[in-house]
Amino acid sequence: MSLDSTSESSTVNTYGIRGFPANCVCGTKRTIYTSETNKNPGRTFVRCLTRRKNHLFKWVEDAVYEEVQDALPKIVLLEAELNKEKSDIADLKGVVAELMEEVVRTKTEVKRCKVMVKILLVIMCLISIVLVVSLM
Repeated sequence: MSLDSTSESSTVNTYGIRGFPANCVCGTKRTIYTSETNKNPGRTFVRCLTRRKNHLFKWVEDAVYEEVQDALPKIVLLEAELNKEKSDIADLKGVVAELMEEVVRTKTEVKRCKVMVKILLVIMCLISIVLVVSLM
């Protein structure tokens, strides 16, 4: 849909709405139009469907610019959070490596204990045999 926007080029009214507004301040839906003026041919803008003077009017490129401006601080925060998570992951990898070393040490110790128990059983059996033979 196209609209002649000569008057809007000098009277831009956004009511402090940043980015792409869903509705006008009057509650009416907004839509995107294309300028057919000599000054702004083919330039797209957002406007209230009622087309009343002094209602919402915003150039699309201004809305996009505001959306990007508003997103940049959020991106910086997300980047900082991501870096913290990466650091936490690196720390956890270190903990996992330590635990794996402890598992290897514990398995070795368990094997030693099993061997010791077998040796003790053999010794106890030999002592029992010697006692039984000597008592007879």
